[in-house]
Amino acid sequence: DSFSAGRQVQETCLRKGFRLRFASPRQVGMASKTCTPCRHFSLQYGRHMSSRPTNNTSASTEKGLSSGSGKPVHVSLVAGPDTLRNLGPVVRHVIVGLLDQPLPVTLVCPLGADIDGIPAPPVQVIRYDITRLPFFRSRAIESLVRQVDQCGISLLHALDADAASLTRTLAAGIDVDYVVGAYSLHANLQKLEKTLPGSKASRGDQTDSANCRAILAASEPVRQGLLNSRSVEAGTVHLLRPGVHLAGRATCFLNPDHVTAIIAAGEFDSAGSFSTVLKAFAKTLADRRECVFFLVGNGRAERPLRRLADKLDLTRDLTFVDRQKPDELKGLLKAADIFIAPVPSDRVEIELLSAMAGGVPTLAAGAGASDFIIPDKTALIYAAGDAGELAAKLAALMDNHPAAGELAESALAHLRENHSPSKMVTQLVDLYQSIVGKKRQAQA
Repeated sequence: DSFSAGRQVQETCLRKGFRLRFASPRQVGMASKTCTPCRHFSLQYGRHMSSRPTNNTSASTEKGLSSGSGKPVHVSLVAGPDTLRNLGPVVRHVIVGLLDQPLPVTLVCPLGADIDGIPAPPVQVIRYDITRLPFFRSRAIESLVRQVDQCGISLLHALDADAASLTRTLAAGIDVDYVVGAYSLHANLQKLEKTLPGSKASRGDQTDSANCRAILAASEPVRQGLLNSRSVEAGTVHLLRPGVHLAGRATCFLNPDHVTAIIAAGEFDSAGSFSTVLKAFAKTLADRRECVFFLVGNGRAERPLRRLADKLDLTRDLTFVDRQKPDELKGLLKAADIFIAPVPSDRVEIELLSAMAGGVPTLAAGAGASDFIIPDKTALIYAAGDAGELAAKLAALMDNHPAAGELAESALAHLRENHSPSKMVTQLVDLYQSIVGKKRQAQA
């Protein structure tokens, strides 16, 4: 029944250390305490990659990991305030892949950033705490530049646009080139423009911007958006899709005796998107379907959403769960049958990518920047705000388990071709070698 199914999913949450915020006294009885997340990592993590990057390294890369100077390329990955939270699984795949080459790796990240899962050592971690006060900010940046300079860095890699400004400053301070990752269509374009050689925003600051050698677009829409901005030369933008660990097969509806578990995840910044989800849940229950529902996220709209859940009489079958990092969400998805991404986004959402990679059929309220969302091939699309359409598509998946499995398998096949960690690392290493090799030749 719904109670036993809800208990099963919630026990999975607790084993993984997820904090549950129960919506009713009945659900409080399902769990008596919240477990502390297990913190562990070993270099066996590399085995989760679909294939070891070393075996797929191109001939040009194998020819010289030292870029022709006898000195290995040393890459420093630079993280912004939310980089590791948003991109955690991708960053770990990058690090493990680079270590497998082998290439020395340094991670520059904010003080307090969660580096659980980063193999340190062998990765050297440099923390920074940069205040907004001008005097102390300058002192902190100068200290960070000295620390990075002592590591013998060959190339800096800003993992996303939030890290671009700091990376540009570090690159100018130690006189090395850098690359920048781009995951957004619009929100971070202004941050990126200062790093783009020849852009209007950077013409007054050529010393810094001249060191930027590549912008790494996480999807084709992001790449096109950068090119359409007229702020960058076409040859500077490279398509580098993020790599994620993939399930071996679809994981939905494996046990016909279990009640369907549906997860909707995202930021509760506005009630609209999740109100649609709650109304679709209510319609699903009104059609006498046995389901349990989970809303994963947090934000200022949580209280109105709870009130709406009470009004729709969903508290018996609905649980609110704190927002999960993408790798934590993967553990929760092992007990789910359907995943919903209700918030349209102009970012390449690793949370959504991880759900599809987990073998769960996915519904989304628009594709946005994520080119891995292909309507009716890798996911089902519904109109944002249309609870009736969402409920109908949920019903279609619940009524036709083979079709749901085929959708999940089709998504996995697409991700294997375009989002494998080994392919991502091979592209990165080739680019690193090319950039560093050209700089060393110019300095010779």
